[in-house]
Amino acid sequence: MKKTFTNIGKVLLLPALVYCIFLIIIFDRFSKPSCLYTIFLQSIIPTITAYGVAFGFISGIFDFTIGARIVISGIVGGLLATNYGIPGLLAGCLLASLAAAAFTGILNWACRIPSLIVTLGLTMILEIVGKNMAGRFSFILLDNSNTILGSAPYIIFILIACLLLYHFIDRRTTFSYELKAVGSNEAIAKSAGIHTQYVKFMTFIVGAVFVAIAAMLTISQSGSMGAQINLGSVMLVFKPLMSIIIALALQRACPLAVGIFIGQFTLNTIFVGLIAAGLPDTFQNVALGFFLLVVIIFSNNLAAFRGLIKKPQKMNS
Repeated sequence: MKKTFTNIGKVLLLPALVYCIFLIIIFDRFSKPSCLYTIFLQSIIPTITAYGVAFGFISGIFDFTIGARIVISGIVGGLLATNYGIPGLLAGCLLASLAAAAFTGILNWACRIPSLIVTLGLTMILEIVGKNMAGRFSFILLDNSNTILGSAPYIIFILIACLLLYHFIDRRTTFSYELKAVGSNEAIAKSAGIHTQYVKFMTFIVGAVFVAIAAMLTISQSGSMGAQINLGSVMLVFKPLMSIIIALALQRACPLAVGIFIGQFTLNTIFVGLIAAGLPDTFQNVALGFFLLVVIIFSNNLAAFRGLIKKPQKMNS
C-alpha cells in the first residue's frame, strides 16, 4: 500500500510539472486557485467517458460510437426528466446507453469485420437517430431543478464513485483479466478457452454504465444536449482516448483508474494553458500530440533512460 501511494505521488509530478510551466508563462491566470479548480472540474466528464472507452480499447476495439451514444443517452434522459425529474434523467440515460451499447456490441459481433469500420458507420446512423429524437430544434433543454448533479460537490462525489468502480472492475474481476488477454493476443486467449466475442460484447455493456453517467453529467452541467451530425460526435472520443493511452503508459506506477484521471487533468492543463496564452487551435493540437508522443516514448523506454543516467555516474566513480 505504501509503495502504491509513493508511485502515485511520483506520477502526480507529471501534471504538477505541466502546471508549473504554465504558471511561469501565464502567472496572472494560473496563480489563482480558481484556475486549478476549473481545470479539475473540466477533467471530470472526459475522465468518466474514458472509463467507458477503456474496456473496449484494452480489448482491441476502436469504438467511435461513444460520442453518439452519449448524445442519445443525454437526449433520452432529458426527455424523461421533463416528466419524472432527476429519477427520469438517470433512468433515461442508463436505459438508452445500455440499449445503444447492446446494439453496437451485437452488430460488432455479427459483422465479423474490423470494429473501426463497424463503429464508424454506426456512428453516422446513431447521429441521425439522435437528431430525430431531439425534435425540430435538434437539442433538448433541461430544467434548472434537474441540473444539480452536474455541479459541485455532487459531480465530485460521482467522479470518486466512478473511479472506485472502475478500479474494482479493473483489479478484482475475471472479466478484466479476460479482456486484457483478448487485447494482448486474441488467438492465445481463444486457445485458453476464453469466449473472445462474448468478452468484446461485454466491454460495450460494462462501458455503457460509465457512458450513461457521462451523458447525465454532460446534460446536467450545460443544461442542454444538442444533436450531432456529420461525425461531429466523434470529437468527444479523442481526449478520453488520449488519457487512456497516457494511463497505460503510466500503469506500472499507479492504478489505471487513477492514471486516466491524471492523464486527463494534464491534457486539460495544456489545453487551458494554450488558450490562455492566446495560441491558435492548430498549435494546440500540435502541442497535445507532441506531449502525448513524449510521454509514451519516455515511459516505454524508461529502462534505457535509467541506463544512460547510471553510465556517467559509473564513469565518474
